[in-house]
Amino acid sequence: MQIQKIFLALILLLTALLTDQAQGYAQSSSGSQTIDTNILLRPDAVVEGQYVTLGDIFSGVDPELADIPVAHAPQPGRQTVLDYRWLYGIAQRQKLQWRPRTTADQIVITRASQTISMDEIADEIQNALIDQGIKPPFSIDLSGETFQIHLPVDVPPAVEITGIDINQRTNRFIANVTTGAQTAQQRTYRMSGRYFPLAQVPVVVEPIQRGAVVRPDQVEYRNIRSERVPAGTINDINNVIGKEALRPIKPDEPLMFRDFSNPILVRRGSLVIIRLITENMSLTARGKALEDGAKGSVIRVMNMSSNKTIQVEVVAENEVRALPAMSQ
Repeated sequence: MQIQKIFLALILLLTALLTDQAQGYAQSSSGSQTIDTNILLRPDAVVEGQYVTLGDIFSGVDPELADIPVAHAPQPGRQTVLDYRWLYGIAQRQKLQWRPRTTADQIVITRASQTISMDEIADEIQNALIDQGIKPPFSIDLSGETFQIHLPVDVPPAVEITGIDINQRTNRFIANVTTGAQTAQQRTYRMSGRYFPLAQVPVVVEPIQRGAVVRPDQVEYRNIRSERVPAGTINDINNVIGKEALRPIKPDEPLMFRDFSNPILVRRGSLVIIRLITENMSLTARGKALEDGAKGSVIRVMNMSSNKTIQVEVVAENEVRALPAMSQ
């Protein structure tokens, strides 16, 4: 309990000292320095160059003083905070009639930058791999790298692959990625990753329900990693269009031959038109389908006139053709 009382007393003493210090900044004991109410502290500033100027920090300063550099800017894309002590010190050195009002006075300085994303780096690495004989198409995986490279606004945001080592057995690579070449901001990053050969296969672009017939606007080609393409995958879009889905199909997944069939044109139990066409005659009759059938399928139907079962070929929706050798 005694320790807690001492700790509380120290906190109260420190708070009082800070408050007295801030008030000392805000009130001149000698009265020799007045405050210019036109000079205000900016809450934040974005700078492009290597230095922070007086005009970046304060508004209302003399134009002749505004461009005076007073601090180094942070690295491109980074921030720094200047607190009330630093601000009061720089105001005194520059004979600026400004004082902090409280200990909370500060300014956040941000260095402007232009960025190079991982996608841009991956594109350059891909070009370098192609130059080294790796055949496209393939995708690049940079081992989970997600950072951005920030460059000053006056440095071209160019990326150059200055070296690359490839292991074609494991599809791995190590690349030297250089930015800001031939400038003071030149940096080289060593990045590792893998490349994955791609296979172009058709996929549906929207969910397909079971029993639906695939339309041309519902399917397109996509590049998928070859090792993710299972055996039995459809690789020709013409083998999908006009087919009936035997199960619900999700978008962007490889399409399997086993999941599609020719559309069922004749359903079991439906009434059909039976046509018998020979060189000498053409006959029609009504029948009842005893089986489902797609176009070209041979199914059994019952002739409604004779009640006999015959085999026919499905030629259209609810229309079949009697096979001369089988229809007697």
